[in-house]
Amino acid sequence: MGEMKRFALIFAAIAAMVLSVTACGSLAGSTSTSAAFTSGQTTGTALKAIYTQYKADGNKLNMSNVSNLLNLATLANSLQGLKGQASGTAFYTDFAKGLVSGSTNLVNTNNTTSVMSGLANLTNLDLSSLAGLAGSASSSETVSKGVETVKNAGEIASSVSNILNLFK
Repeated sequence: MGEMKRFALIFAAIAAMVLSVTACGSLAGSTSTSAAFTSGQTTGTALKAIYTQYKADGNKLNMSNVSNLLNLATLANSLQGLKGQASGTAFYTDFAKGLVSGSTNLVNTNNTTSVMSGLANLTNLDLSSLAGLAGSASSSETVSKGVETVKNAGEIASSVSNILNLFK
């Protein structure tokens, strides 16, 4: 009986060490997110929200929808770090990983390259009017008035719609 207790005690100690190491490894992974990953995650979340509304509106991007404008403003702000980044750089790779995470796999291994290309092209547009909306959007009335001031709204809508069409 003493031998059995000793075996159980040793087994419990080993199990505790394994659990401790596993927990520490998980915590280390969750606290070491880069700014690129976080930006990608924010972009993915906004993109998923825009896509959900896009589908609800019959595969059309409604640029007068307050929710769309706020999500587009979030997208514009979170894309700023991606501008000028080449494919394969650490920033680009971390951003793409965050994009997959934030979109809850709407963006995935099959479409990541195409979506990242579309987002990189979007950074070449003047998104300043959208980016400015996010900071001043304290109410839906403010955003509604902002619709009138979004420069190149058609061009932005077209570029974003091209990205959304990748998800069909």
